[in-house]
Amino acid sequence: MTIRVLPPEVADAIAAGEVIERPASVVKELIENSLDAGARRISIELRGAGRTLIRVADDGRGIPREELALAFRRHATSKVQRLADLAAISTLGFRGEALASIAAVAEVECRSGGGRILIRTGAVLEDGAGPPAPGTLTEVRDLFVNTPARLKFMKTDATETASAVHLIRAYAVLHPGVRWELRIDGRTSLATSGDGDRRRALGAVYGSSVEAALVEIEAEGVSGAISQSHLHRGNRDAIVLAVNGRPIASRSLQYALEEAYLGSLERGRYPVAALDLAVDPDQVDVNVHPAKREVRFRDERAVFATLQRTVRAALAGSRPAVISIEAALRVEAPPLRQLAVRAPVPQLAAATAEPAAAEMPLRPLGQVLDGYLVAEGPEGLVLVDQHAAHERILYNRFLARLRGAPAVSQPLLIGMVVEVEPAQAAAAADHRTELCNLGFDLEEFGHRSVRVLAAPIELPAGRVEAALLELLEVLAGGRADDRVERVAAAAACHSAVRFGDPLDLSEQRRLLEELEREPNAQTCPHGRPTRLFLSVEELRRHFRRNY
Repeated sequence: MTIRVLPPEVADAIAAGEVIERPASVVKELIENSLDAGARRISIELRGAGRTLIRVADDGRGIPREELALAFRRHATSKVQRLADLAAISTLGFRGEALASIAAVAEVECRSGGGRILIRTGAVLEDGAGPPAPGTLTEVRDLFVNTPARLKFMKTDATETASAVHLIRAYAVLHPGVRWELRIDGRTSLATSGDGDRRRALGAVYGSSVEAALVEIEAEGVSGAISQSHLHRGNRDAIVLAVNGRPIASRSLQYALEEAYLGSLERGRYPVAALDLAVDPDQVDVNVHPAKREVRFRDERAVFATLQRTVRAALAGSRPAVISIEAALRVEAPPLRQLAVRAPVPQLAAATAEPAAAEMPLRPLGQVLDGYLVAEGPEGLVLVDQHAAHERILYNRFLARLRGAPAVSQPLLIGMVVEVEPAQAAAAADHRTELCNLGFDLEEFGHRSVRVLAAPIELPAGRVEAALLELLEVLAGGRADDRVERVAAAAACHSAVRFGDPLDLSEQRRLLEELEREPNAQTCPHGRPTRLFLSVEELRRHFRRNY
C-alpha cells in the first residue's frame, strides 16, 4: 500500500476529531479562550443543542485585527513560545488547535480587535474590518456540517444541551469573579453576579438552598466550598474538581473527597462541592489528554492527602448538622408522627378484593416500637417491618408497570413545578415512557423546570417532588442493565409508608394481606428482611413449656 501525505482538509478534520467531540467541546474551548483573555463577563448562547449555533461573547483583551486570521491556523498560539513553556503552563488553552479544529468542522465567524473573519470548513470566506467592539465574539454554526457521520453518534438534544450546561456550570463556580450568562434557545438558563463570592455562585448554579448549607475552604492550596453532610445528591453531577482553575476528571481526587464524607453520608449519596487545587505548574502535566480532561500529578499521593485532609477539617470544624437538620424540619415538614399516612396503605386495598377470612393467615395484633407490626399466624408469631414490607409490595407493582402493566395515575389538582438540573431535564425528556409507565405525567416548563400534572396513585402528594428528583437522578446516570430495577426501587421507597408512621388495625390488616400475596417478599428491594418469624416450637422452648 502506497504511503501518501493526507490532503490538508482531511488532516484538519482528523485533528479536529481529537479536540471537538460534541457541542460541549466547542463551548469549552471558546470559554477557556475568554478566561485566558482576562474576561470579566462571558455570555453564551446555544441553539439546537449547539448544532445550529454556539455564540460566545466576552469583554476580554481580544485579538488584534492583523492576527485574527493567524489565530485560526493550526498550532498558532500566544501562550507557548518554546519547549520549556510546556513545563510551566498557567493558562487554560495552550496548544493552538482549538479555533482551527472548530473551523474545520463548522462555519465560524469571529469579530475582535476591529476585525472580522468568516471561515467555513477550513476555508476563509471573508477577512476584513469589523465593528470596534471590546472583547471577542465568536459564532459557530452548522457544527459537523462536513462530517455527517459524526452527527449520527450525537446524543439527543436534551443530552447534548445538558452536557454543555454541566460544563458551563463548572466554570461558573470555579470562576465566581466572572459574570456568566447562558441562554438556551432564547431563554435564560444561568446568570451569576460575578462578584467573586463562590457561595453565591454555587447558589446561582445549584439553587439558593445549597448556598445556605455550604462550608467554605481556603487552606493548604485548596479553595472552594463543600456541602454540610445533611445536603447531598444521588449522583456526582454537583461535584466540580479543578487544578489551577481547570476542571478535571480524577478518580483519585474524587475518591479522596468521598472518603472524607465516610460515615456522614449514606452509600450512593454524594456532596455538593467545588474545589480548586493550586498546584505548581511543574508538578502537574495537563497535556496527557487531547481534550485536556485529565491531568497527571508528579506526587499524586500528596495531592490526595491534602484534599482529603482539608475537607475533613472543614467538615469537623463546621459541625452545624444538628442546627441545620432542625431548621430543615421546621421548614420542610412536621414531625413524622404528624405526617398523613392514610394515603399509601388504602391503595393496597384498592388494588385487590377483600379476602375471605379463611384466606387470611396473619392476624394483626398491633404496632410496636414505632414501625413493627405484630401478627399472629397459624404456626407462630410474626414481626413485620412496615416500611420494608410496603416497599416490597410497591416495588413489585412498579416493576410490573415498567414492564408493561397498566399505569395508575392520580391527577394533581394544581400542576406542581419542580426545578431540575440539566441532566435531570435530559432524563425527563429521554425517559418519558418509563415515567409515564410509573404514573407520572410531565411537561417541560423552561430549561430548569418540569411541571407535574399527575403522579403514581400510591405516591403521597407531599413526596412527589422528592420522588421525581431521585427518579430523574437514577435515570440520568448509572448502568442501563439494572436501571429498571433501580427506578422501581426508588419509586417504592418514596411511596411506602414510613417507619414510625402510626397505622390503625385496618391499615395493618391491609398491609399484611398484600404482603402475603406477594411472591419473593422476604426482603425489601434493598435487601433488608421484611419479617421475623417465631414459631410455636421456639416460643414453647424459650418459655420451657412442653405442651
